Amino acid sequence: MKKRELPPLIAVAVILLGLSLATLLLPDRTFSPNENRYLQQAPKLTVDRLFSGKFTEEAEKYESDQVALRDVWMGAASTLQRFSGRRDINGVYLGKDGYLFARLTEDDFDQKQYEKNLAAVRTFMDGHTDLDCRILLAPTPAAVLAELLPKNAPVYDAALRHTQLADAVGQDWVIDVREALAALPEPYYRTDHHWTTAGALAAYEVWCRDTGREAADWKLTAVTDGFRGTLYSKVLLPNSPCDTITLPADASVRSVDCDGTVTDSLYRMEELTEKDKYKVFQGGNWARVTIETGTENGRRLLLVKDSFANCFVPFLTEHFETVTMLDLRHFTESLDDLVEQQGITDVLVLYELSNFAEDRNLFKLNEAG
Repeated sequence: MKKRELPPLIAVAVILLGLSLATLLLPDRTFSPNENRYLQQAPKLTVDRLFSGKFTEEAEKYESDQVALRDVWMGAASTLQRFSGRRDINGVYLGKDGYLFARLTEDDFDQKQYEKNLAAVRTFMDGHTDLDCRILLAPTPAAVLAELLPKNAPVYDAALRHTQLADAVGQDWVIDVREALAALPEPYYRTDHHWTTAGALAAYEVWCRDTGREAADWKLTAVTDGFRGTLYSKVLLPNSPCDTITLPADASVRSVDCDGTVTDSLYRMEELTEKDKYKVFQGGNWARVTIETGTENGRRLLLVKDSFANCFVPFLTEHFETVTMLDLRHFTESLDDLVEQQGITDVLVLYELSNFAEDRNLFKLNEAG
C-alpha cells in the first residue's frame, strides 16, 4: 500500500468508528418527525424469537433506525443517487421545479379493490335516494402535473379510472375537478401528496356549481412558508423547496368535536411548529369529527373522507348546519344509525383517487348496525 493511500483509509475508519460509538452512546430515538413513524426499539432476545428469525429481523431494523445522524445519511444518499441520474428514490419521483411525486404504476393500482369500493358507494347511494349523495375523487397529482414528471416515468392510467368511476356510480353524482385543478399554478404541494388549499378551493367551487349552490368568496391567508411534507420525508433531499400553507382564515364555527375533544376552531395553529404542518387542519385524522357551524338552513352533511378533505371542509361551513366527517378506518358504529340520528340530508365521499382504491373499509357504508 502506498503512503498516499493511507490518509483516506484512516479518515474512513475514523468516521465509521465515530459513527459506531455515537450510535452506542446516544439514547435510542422513539419517533422520527421527518419520516413520521415510530422507530424500531431494541429487540428482546428469546429462544423462540431467535429461531423464528423475528429477533434477527428486528435487530437489523433497529441497527438501521437508530444509527447516529440517520436523517443526514439518508439525505446524503438521496443526493448521491440524484447526481448519479436516479429519478426514483424510495418510491418517489424527482420531478421538475422541485416537485416530488409518489411512484404509482399500473402494478401498484389495486383494480379489484377499486371496483369493490365503487360498488360499495353505488350500493349506498341506491339505498339512500332521499339524500343528496355525491362523490369527489381528487386526481392523483401526477395525472394533473404530468409535464413535471421525469421523462417516460411510468404511472397508472388515472383517466381510465375516472371513466370507470362515472360508469360505476353515474356521471350525475360525480364531482369532476380535474379541469379546475389543471388550470391552477400550484394545485398540489411540491413536497407533499396533498392538494394545496388553493386546490381544495377550486374543487369546492366545482362542487358548488354541480350542486346548485353559490360559492362563497373565500380569501386565503398564508400561515407558514416552511412546510416540507410526506414525500420530502422519504428522500430528505437537503435542497428540497419549502411549501406555503394557506387557510381560509375567516371560516368560523361554533364547535369542532374530534372524537370527544371539543374546540371552537377548525385549525390547530400549534401544529405549525411541528414537522407535519398539514395537521393544522383539525389536528389530523379522527374517526369522527362533528362540526357545528352556526349556519341555520336545515342542511346536514355526512363527509366520508381521507385526509384530502381536511383542508376542504372549511369551505363547507356556510352551506350546512353540521358537518360530520368520518374516517372509516377508525369508525366502528352503524352508519345508517348515524344518518338517522343526525338528520343527515347530504352525503359527500371525498378521497384522493389512489387512496380510495386502497381503502379496505368502504364496505362499512353498507354494514348493518
